Amino acid sequence: MNAHEREIAVVGSGVVGLTTAVELLGRGSPVRLYTRDVDSPPASSVAPAMFTPYPGPAPERFRRWTTAAYARLCAVAASHPESGVGVGKLREYFYAPRKAEPWLGELLHAKDLPRREPFTAIIDTVRPHVDMLRYLPWLRAEFQRLGGSLIQRDVAKLDELLDLGHTRVVNCSGVGAAVLARDPLVRSMHGQVLHVPNDIGLEYSLHDDAPGGLVAYVFRYADRLVVGGTFDEVREREGTDETSLRAVVERARNLLRLDGHPRWRELATTILQARAARRPARGVANVFEDIRLEVEDVGPDRRIVHHYGHGRMGVTIAWATAAEAADACERALRPV
Repeated sequence: MNAHEREIAVVGSGVVGLTTAVELLGRGSPVRLYTRDVDSPPASSVAPAMFTPYPGPAPERFRRWTTAAYARLCAVAASHPESGVGVGKLREYFYAPRKAEPWLGELLHAKDLPRREPFTAIIDTVRPHVDMLRYLPWLRAEFQRLGGSLIQRDVAKLDELLDLGHTRVVNCSGVGAAVLARDPLVRSMHGQVLHVPNDIGLEYSLHDDAPGGLVAYVFRYADRLVVGGTFDEVREREGTDETSLRAVVERARNLLRLDGHPRWRELATTILQARAARRPARGVANVFEDIRLEVEDVGPDRRIVHHYGHGRMGVTIAWATAAEAADACERALRPV
């Protein structure tokens, strides 16, 4: 058996790929992580990122993954403060009627606040907040600490890695799965956010579900606020757009005003940075989180575990789906 046969190949260095690699390494499996560019930050670095479950997966899977991932991120927050994961309050304003899952409300410690026009509900929850500018470097450091190998390679076909001798490949290629897995459901969405100082003394995070999909959010982290956002079909220009970002700030200030913050006009008077990226999504119509997590048998003792399609909740449930992807890799070694 050569080295590649022993090593599991993971494709993709975004949050799903890194989390999967760390999960496998933590179980004692050697891992080679293949990425197109070891220096370029992946789309995950632009994620806001808040624990935000979206009900794209089947209900039973959705509940299992959400519950397991919430516990894991809370554990990371408690044991690794350097990771950028913290647990804090999110206040949500709903304009449209919402269907509340009792189990999800219980998990997030939901508290209904007095309703007032024009909102149908105002709810406080307790959620993991993930500072991606610290979290991704922490995940990569964990990967290296556990002995993972990072390989720069532009993988054109997953068969390439099987031909190298890998018997198990985990496909966490995100947007790249449109080509690598020949998946017509995968598409790109363009996302933009602003990082600004918390010079207004905001003490908790805010989010709304504004009509037309133009949501506003202000997420509070240790040393900054992340203000957003946009989530659009990829345009010809993939960078930041001043017009869109001005509209984002206007919506976010209005949300602060509605919440009663006395310094709402001062939000984002200083900009630390504007960030944009192509974010992977999977599904049809208004579905963006149709996660594919399944094993493809591609020959004797050769398996591909497809693990992509997380859309807007890659950070949210990556630990839970990574655990199931690792289970699938372990089963692939067992005799039938």
